[in-house]
Amino acid sequence: MKKILLALTAAAAMTGSAFAADMAPRTYAKAPPPAPAASWTGCWISGGGGYGLFRVNHDERVAGVATIDNATAGGDGWLATVGGGCDYQFSNRWVVGAFADGTWSDIKGDGMARIFGVGDAAIGRLTNDWSWAVGGRVGYVVNPNFLTYFSGGYTQAHFKQQNFNTAFLPSTVTGVALPGQTFDGLFLGSGVEYAFDWLPGLFIKTEGRAAWYNRKDSVPFCATAGSICAGPGLLNGGLDTDSRKPIVYTAKTELVYRFNWGGPVVAKY
Repeated sequence: MKKILLALTAAAAMTGSAFAADMAPRTYAKAPPPAPAASWTGCWISGGGGYGLFRVNHDERVAGVATIDNATAGGDGWLATVGGGCDYQFSNRWVVGAFADGTWSDIKGDGMARIFGVGDAAIGRLTNDWSWAVGGRVGYVVNPNFLTYFSGGYTQAHFKQQNFNTAFLPSTVTGVALPGQTFDGLFLGSGVEYAFDWLPGLFIKTEGRAAWYNRKDSVPFCATAGSICAGPGLLNGGLDTDSRKPIVYTAKTELVYRFNWGGPVVAKY
């Protein structure tokens, strides 16, 4: 009996060895490396549109008369913008960059001014028709395709000539105007930028911005013939001075094309 058991055990061992010899060697699958995150380093161009609001504080001075405090004018309207810049990504998630942009706008509203010689008050359409800005931004990469940032820098804005009518009915053309002016100022903004995954290089950016402009004086003049003016020339001998200080708020959305999208970085998210 013992001999039979020994013989069966030996046969089973030989069969197992032969079966193991016929099997292919075991292989171990190596996990694929994580896909590299795209770099935000590089240059870009953008274009889009949005909406804007302005607030303009008016004061008037007349030679020999104390300063007259005036009402605040406001306006709103649409805008179109284009821009370009370059960014640099560092320390995995931080981005710094520089940019410039230009805006064409139709941000307008009726503003009241107390101009000497016109009566108690006059009303005229005030329009912000263009602006430009140059500055920098600092951003944080929330995930490989999403950037949030703050921006700031220098800006200029232009307001068109403001032509006045009498404030009370029946309203008539006075012929009085304030000349167009370009204001200098500073801006601060914040925004987000997102990369579309279906087209490499294409992004969408949304930014809100506030710009504060320096106060600037303007001399009212007779632009045309009207109820106050006989024709072009100085009003009140050029003794009036209107002082204006604008603040402009804008919100815009742009499509952005980045020339470098797809380049790997070491950053791990």
